[in-house]
Amino acid sequence: MPNDRLRLSAHLAAERSKLLAGLLGLDRRALTEEAFLDGWTVKDALAHFAAWDRWEHRQMRGMLVGERPDDRVFRGRGVDAFNAAVVDAWRDRTLTAVVAELEGARATWVAWLRDLPEETFFASRPFDEWDWAFPNCLEVQWQHDADHAAQVAAWRQAHGLERQVGPKCILLAALRAAREALVALSSLVAPEERTSRHVCGVWTLKDVLGHLTDWEQVGVDGLRSMARRRPLAVEYVADIEAWNQEHAEVRREQPWNKVWADWQETREALVEILGGMLQPDLSRSYHFPWGPEGTAYQWVAVFVDHDREHAEGLRDVLGRGGEGEG
Repeated sequence: MPNDRLRLSAHLAAERSKLLAGLLGLDRRALTEEAFLDGWTVKDALAHFAAWDRWEHRQMRGMLVGERPDDRVFRGRGVDAFNAAVVDAWRDRTLTAVVAELEGARATWVAWLRDLPEETFFASRPFDEWDWAFPNCLEVQWQHDADHAAQVAAWRQAHGLERQVGPKCILLAALRAAREALVALSSLVAPEERTSRHVCGVWTLKDVLGHLTDWEQVGVDGLRSMARRRPLAVEYVADIEAWNQEHAEVRREQPWNKVWADWQETREALVEILGGMLQPDLSRSYHFPWGPEGTAYQWVAVFVDHDREHAEGLRDVLGRGGEGEG
């Protein structure tokens, strides 16, 4: 797949990751009861995002069979009516159900886009005064995420909403979104350059993924202890830089497929343990080996930040021409 298309996909994933990461640390009350935007709660806004992904997907499918996009929603107060109907339809649903719809709508749409032939994806589709070419539609969606992410950040700052222990469903969604954004960016590195091109100092993409895996294995070990309500059974890392270099050397001669498989399996283990924990388990406090006490929720949130940190580094090296700030 040419890099232009991969960059568009990476940008879409980056903005969604940024949006969900901005919700970390908001407790259930803040997400489902506090007025966030024009009387909406954050939960209402999440239903709104999902509905527009579904809407965009429907318009694209229709255009492929010769239908004109249904732009009536943009006339008069059509957008307001559409948004109000969506929020009303989902208002009595649980936060978990809304997050599942948010993830499902995006995953279905992105999988469909991924299967489109190149010429179909980039074809010009002028209707009235706007070109509904699919890259333009993607730009509308990622800008939508970016605008609302900025509103969330401003709202949190204005109301002094500090990081608390938030719902597990948001934590899992943020984990998945951060990883999807990093995978999308990784695809911009050609297969023949994964073990040779420097993308983080002297590290290659293989080195970066190995580094993420090794730290996440520490996360798995610690979370497994927490799931059993026991003190953390993880090593104390006194010199992080030395630890990083030592583990990078161990992985130096490992083939790409080995590192890639370890990266995936370690994340699967983390998500499996987290999935089996109850919400109260995430609020339990533990002594972290390299710092003050913290909760299981905070322990896992570190790995959202870690993926996003290295995604940011990849974007700097690969060039932002199309990627979001994510």
